[in-house]
Amino acid sequence: MALQSQTPRAPQRLVPVSSSSSGLSSKAKLAIGGVGVVAIGAAAVLAFKLGFSGASPAPASAEPGVTDPLNVPPAASAAHTPPSGTDTAQANPPKPPATIQMGRQDAAALVPPPAGTPGMTPEATPGSTPGSVPSVPGADGGLVPAPTGTGAGPTAPPGGPESAAPLAPPEPPAMSEGRRLMEQAARAQAEGRQVEARALLNRVLLDGRIPANERGAVRQQIAALNESLVFGTAVGKGDPFCDVYTVASGDSLVSIRAKQSLPIDWRLLQRINKVNPNALRVGQKLKLVRVPFHAVVRKSEYRLDLYMGDPPTPTSTSAGPDGQDPSWTFVRAFPVGLGEGNGTPEGTFVVRPRSKLVNPHWVNPRTGERFGADDPKNPIGEYWIGLEGADEASKKFTSYGLHGTIDPSSIGASKSMGCVRMAADDIALMFEVLAERVSTVRIVR
Repeated sequence: MALQSQTPRAPQRLVPVSSSSSGLSSKAKLAIGGVGVVAIGAAAVLAFKLGFSGASPAPASAEPGVTDPLNVPPAASAAHTPPSGTDTAQANPPKPPATIQMGRQDAAALVPPPAGTPGMTPEATPGSTPGSVPSVPGADGGLVPAPTGTGAGPTAPPGGPESAAPLAPPEPPAMSEGRRLMEQAARAQAEGRQVEARALLNRVLLDGRIPANERGAVRQQIAALNESLVFGTAVGKGDPFCDVYTVASGDSLVSIRAKQSLPIDWRLLQRINKVNPNALRVGQKLKLVRVPFHAVVRKSEYRLDLYMGDPPTPTSTSAGPDGQDPSWTFVRAFPVGLGEGNGTPEGTFVVRPRSKLVNPHWVNPRTGERFGADDPKNPIGEYWIGLEGADEASKKFTSYGLHGTIDPSSIGASKSMGCVRMAADDIALMFEVLAERVSTVRIVR
């Protein structure tokens, strides 16, 4: 038995429709034909879209407002309705993501770096955005945009806008060491270790590479410490220059100075202990200074620097940046007046024996004019400290010394005949601390 589908069918005859049998006019026939052509064209366009959507993305060069003829907007395709019961996603499948772009690999081939990779985060992987601004590692480990005109190479400054600013030049080693010593001195002073703080600051002064303004600040700090360490009544713990003496029966400041072989004037004992020299008590504690003082006159700065320490040896030629012996400790500074026409001699001197005078008389070597001890016009003031050369080069200079003045305006100027002038209170202190034959006075440029 043959299946129905296998039964041969008789060929059908096409019978032409006559105009008389259709009942349609020629205009109607033409209209029907035109509609058919439009329907066939629309069907062809729809079939083309359904078959090739996603395979041809819009050209990157398309200008705004130019419609792609192969990408009919939803409003134009609203007449197409999927059959009832058909999934919309199947009728209009979404465009598959492009897997190849110009100038980069397949996006699926990019594997995120392992966790902890420097400069990488899961949100910022290399090449994830083609054509994006080059990135550099940020301060938090992520990527930040590189500055304009730079890449992500080693020259790109990391860390944000602040790090893009030019860095300050590296600090010289001497400056770094000096600041380290000053920080240590500040800690020592805060913890009550005043002697140690002074020693640390004094080491800073021995380095001539420290700028002048910072050296001046260090001198002020040491002078402030010495207001108590040297000129106060207390003895600092571990102070190598001072100790305590107990007054015995029959003692006086003069006898104590002689008995203890102190290289100072007895008036300094009175000053630092704040005592009445005629009212000492047995058992009373006195502060003694056991090392000599020295001075360096800096002519270019009209300044006298006072130091403490042992006298330099006759063969000693080393000197610090301010002319001090490396073993000396700075005490404080004083302004001075100098000789007119660069008349103050330079060299190394010592305090001449039997030259320290109180309320001296004076004879002007140029005019022969004489001034008595109590004459208010005496230009020498109340104190005179004579100097003599300590080497062959300085021995030729005689009759020079340190003294006071009745003209305060001459301090810081060159108005004397060559001697070093000091204010009344300053020369009084120098008279107390400088010892004959022991204290060195250096006068340097």
